[in-house]
Amino acid sequence: MGIFRAYDIRGVYPGELGPELALRIGLAYGSIAAAKGIREVYLGRDARLSGPALAAAFASGAMASGLTVVDVGLVHTPLIYWLTARDGSREGVMVTASHNPPEYNGLKVSYSGKAYHYENLYRDLESSLGASSPLPWDRAGAYRSEGHLEEYMEDVLRRSPPPGRRVRAVVDSSNGSCWFARELFSRAGVDVVAVNSEPDGRFPRHVPDPLREEAYVDASRAVREAGADLGIVFDGDCDRVGFVDERGVPIGGDAAAMLLAADALSRRPGSKVVLNVMMSKAVYDFVESIGGRPVAVRVGHSFVQDALEREGAAFAAEISGHFYFADSYYGFDDAAYAALRMIGIVSRSDRRLSEVVASLPRYYSSPESRIRCPDEVKFRVVEELRRRYESEGLRVIAVDGVRVEVEGGWWIIRASNTEPAIVTRAEAKDPKALESIASRARSDLESAMRSLGCTP
Repeated sequence: MGIFRAYDIRGVYPGELGPELALRIGLAYGSIAAAKGIREVYLGRDARLSGPALAAAFASGAMASGLTVVDVGLVHTPLIYWLTARDGSREGVMVTASHNPPEYNGLKVSYSGKAYHYENLYRDLESSLGASSPLPWDRAGAYRSEGHLEEYMEDVLRRSPPPGRRVRAVVDSSNGSCWFARELFSRAGVDVVAVNSEPDGRFPRHVPDPLREEAYVDASRAVREAGADLGIVFDGDCDRVGFVDERGVPIGGDAAAMLLAADALSRRPGSKVVLNVMMSKAVYDFVESIGGRPVAVRVGHSFVQDALEREGAAFAAEISGHFYFADSYYGFDDAAYAALRMIGIVSRSDRRLSEVVASLPRYYSSPESRIRCPDEVKFRVVEELRRRYESEGLRVIAVDGVRVEVEGGWWIIRASNTEPAIVTRAEAKDPKALESIASRARSDLESAMRSLGCTP
């Protein structure tokens, strides 16, 4: 089934993922969880219109397999991580499709504050659903509702470094799960200007994706109008975040990663910092320059989080806006907590955010580009390119897709873990070299796609 992806289940509702399939997934998951001794599971959902139906169907299946479902309602994904990090005897399931368009939904399972990935859960779920023997459904489970947002906010505020001067921040919740942001940041002593804070699974103002330029339009305008120090833009389930400076200009994931990494390393000097392969070389160089030790890893929060724990790192970052703190937090990607850390950085600086960003090292980078390609073809395209590049004697890093390093820059081509698309990005030391490298990457990708019958 194409809905079982690298680190979650995700598809279009209801054609690919509807209530009937969600019920069967609940049955299969319940059997797997029971075999591990799990008796209770937290269940949350984001603001998508299909969320209540999918959550109810999954809960029915899980209960029929003997589990007790603890429904925590409309929450953000990091709250589920937080619950399982505090209570290792329970797992968590979040009904969400994160930053995808409103017609998508999905299921994300976590344990001990960490997300499962295909190899350690979703492959077994897929196999269970495809087996000829019927799933067990005659065990008596239970259901109850609990609210944990207040406890979560108190804990997050306790773990956030104290701010310096008072900061004014525009907070754009993208009509998603971070509807509580105004209250959280106000308690932290921030002057908050909230936009798009009402949960609405249609995402009427803009796509809930901080990688997309249009996601920043409302926050940028509000920052200029309010004379704010910065703007904060969350994705649909509040595990990703992007920032704009006091001029309303997005600072980008690379700059945000450098600022947050420096903050973490100031608390744990000399620590490792995990970075995915889409990050700028400038981030790797910057981390080394301030005494950190960068570690490259493939894209995807499950893989990054595994590396964070394995390497004993203080911090991890992805270009898409996932930021993970293990210096004074739990090590999972919590956008609300990351935003509090960025507010703290701004509040303790005597310079404007734009000035701080301007002082950081920079390469010239193309934006992350996504080219539609069917799931059954995208990995073959990337493999075809790997063979071509290696036969040409190019330096290829195959941690995730193909990252080709050439004189003066690099490009990467990789299959998306979350949608039927191939992702590309290029970087160089000057604009002319970037134009040449990006053009080569695009031409190679289109050629490989056409050779496998996929129209760019």
